[in-house]
Amino acid sequence: MDDQLAEVRELTELLRPLYRLALVAEARSALYRAQALQPSLVLLDVGMPGLDGFALCRLLKTDPLTRHIPVLFVSAYGAPTERVRGLSLGAVDFISKPICPEEVLARIRVHLRLAEQARHGPEAAGEEASPAALSRDPEAVLVHSAVAFIREHLGEELSVSQIAREVGTYEKRLLALFSAHVGQTVSGFLRSERLNTGLRLLTETEMPVQEIARQVGYGNPGNFSTAFRDRHGLSPQAYRQAHWQGRRNTS
Repeated sequence: MDDQLAEVRELTELLRPLYRLALVAEARSALYRAQALQPSLVLLDVGMPGLDGFALCRLLKTDPLTRHIPVLFVSAYGAPTERVRGLSLGAVDFISKPICPEEVLARIRVHLRLAEQARHGPEAAGEEASPAALSRDPEAVLVHSAVAFIREHLGEELSVSQIAREVGTYEKRLLALFSAHVGQTVSGFLRSERLNTGLRLLTETEMPVQEIARQVGYGNPGNFSTAFRDRHGLSPQAYRQAHWQGRRNTS
């Protein structure tokens, strides 16, 4: 899937003699096609109209129907940060353009073989049936994808409209879905995730409170301390001291 016709033609001519292909230019249509066809592998560009390739990869890896399908990025967006982002979203490989035909074919063969081995391995036998067997609600897929995006980007300034765009919906619908499936507003869930992550970092690491605040999206440590105190009744530093004192007393 690519938005550059010449590059699509190049890949098509390379792969069509060897594989059955389904070409889709727009991300939402690509998601629907993957859900319907259950392809053995997805080749995905970053630059696509509408949703970008990263957002589509996130949706593919959230949906029980498609999360088992290997995703390979083939893209001119080959900077290390872009490659890491693609892999962190669940892609198995990232091939930079301009492509080397032999490399593309070799990587496709490797990942098809690995996927085949996984499907027929003793531990994967039950997993192969699980995507179809899982209870699947398209609305829940969107919510799970939004939750994953929020958790991946806690340290950034996030708006409801931005989160909605990242998962291929609009703000009003995302708000309704969170109310129905999570029982919270998007902003309320985001706040809870930040404070819960802050609590975990306080009790499981020696990270300074200021750095914890930054990691969970509070540019002002004072705002983090106020929100934390409102939730837990103690300042972050006092909570940490009490936690470690309790650990020492019980050890």
